[in-house]
Amino acid sequence: MNDNHVLGNPDTIIPYLNEISERLWSGHAAVMIGAGFSKNASPNDNSCPGFPDWSQLGDLFYEKIYNKKPENQKYLNVLKLAAEFEAAYGRPSLDQLLRSNIPDTEYNPSQLHVNILNLPWTDVFTTNYDTLLERACSSVTSQKYDIVVNKEDLVYSEHPRIIKLHGSLPSERPFIITEEDYRLYPTEFAPFINTVQQALIENTLCLIGFSGDDPNFLQWIGWIRDNLGKQNSPKIYLIGVLRLSDAQKKLLEQRNIVTVDLSYFPEFKTDHYRALDLFCSYLLSRKAEGNRLDWPSNQNLLHPDLNSNDKIAQLTKLLEEWQYQRSRYPGWCILPEDRRSSLWVYTKSWINFVNLKDDIPSSLDIEFTYELNWRMEKCLCPILDTQAKMIESLLGKYWPFSGIEPPNKECLTPEKSVLSDLNWDNIRKYWLHLLLSMMRFYREEGLLDKLQEANKRIDVLGGYLSQEQLAFLYYERVLYALFALDLDEVKSRLENWPSKESLPFWEAKKACLLAEI
Repeated sequence: MNDNHVLGNPDTIIPYLNEISERLWSGHAAVMIGAGFSKNASPNDNSCPGFPDWSQLGDLFYEKIYNKKPENQKYLNVLKLAAEFEAAYGRPSLDQLLRSNIPDTEYNPSQLHVNILNLPWTDVFTTNYDTLLERACSSVTSQKYDIVVNKEDLVYSEHPRIIKLHGSLPSERPFIITEEDYRLYPTEFAPFINTVQQALIENTLCLIGFSGDDPNFLQWIGWIRDNLGKQNSPKIYLIGVLRLSDAQKKLLEQRNIVTVDLSYFPEFKTDHYRALDLFCSYLLSRKAEGNRLDWPSNQNLLHPDLNSNDKIAQLTKLLEEWQYQRSRYPGWCILPEDRRSSLWVYTKSWINFVNLKDDIPSSLDIEFTYELNWRMEKCLCPILDTQAKMIESLLGKYWPFSGIEPPNKECLTPEKSVLSDLNWDNIRKYWLHLLLSMMRFYREEGLLDKLQEANKRIDVLGGYLSQEQLAFLYYERVLYALFALDLDEVKSRLENWPSKESLPFWEAKKACLLAEI
């Protein structure tokens, strides 16, 4: 099994994005923005120096202290270097060094700064010294932010606020940077600690612009755990192009940090700006989904035009409409009865539109069958015999998996050059969904030989399944054992079914099975 296909699947983080969206649009989400986010600012000209990261600050302190450039130096403690610089040259020199090396006025807020502030956060916390967020407020149309640059400003401030936790350029000091600053912070800046703590109790907290080893990130997570206790610490989402090791992920998980790694989207593996822009766009798009009670809307194609000889043109137009409606599905576990009836009216006349005798271009046939099957499932309709034959034919026609031997040599595969123009990622998605649907069909119809064959096939392809598909597979296999009255097998399969908090629907299904036995 190739785990990379699971780890690299955007489907694994979509549930987290949906959870954040739900909390955000219900008025229960706050965000903390770190230094990495400032790198998305727009320079006044191409000669502007970039915003330094922690490693670059370490280089700066090291060079000033030791009067030489570091040689392949990696700093375990930049805060200690800052403290050494302060001891050698004094606090005013340290503050001036930060002011002169953080090019605040040489940059303007980017559209990404505006986009992040246009979202309805209850509060925006930042550990950054620069004024990019404050200046971006002039372009924000959705809400007005109170700016809090010191603990005294907290008293009369109103939500939403931009709260500068570690000082602010040009002169709101101290700039929190040394070990001693961090040691004294919980005492000297207790109102800030309490404000973040209260925000965590009431809201979901998103962290943007931080890395897993960012000192600001580590300190704040430590203070939160110190104040709330490990058991009471809420889930916090770390969002960005993270590229963390398995060990780093495990450590963050132990600290109740959920990683939302946008590098799972292949097109954003190194593009932080576009990845965070996608994040903002996705959250914004969920606002439009707040009232989707009229779904499916804009239905036009009630039934096929039997007088037309151009079936391919009709099919292409139909798929465009069906795909749009599926993309707008509100996410209901069960489609409400009146909406189900509406969907069925615009689906039933198309069930036999495509059959095995039709000469349909490659990919259009499996695309139509997938969309039809998806709509039938939402209508709570079983797979019909004619559909089953069509699906079996397509599962035998395509083998969208590279490096795995197809069941027969006639299968169309990604390696065949004449088919290089096909979207094999989509075909793989359709194929897997249809196979899982057929496994349910075989179980319900008692076609045990075919079910065993499908089980063997899916075992080879487990690495390509999303978390939801894996949960569906566990569920189907438990049901099969339950219907066979093999309770020992039922218990064994339930014990091997891993819990996933990000999949509450399937956790509920599992709970029902546990109650059943």
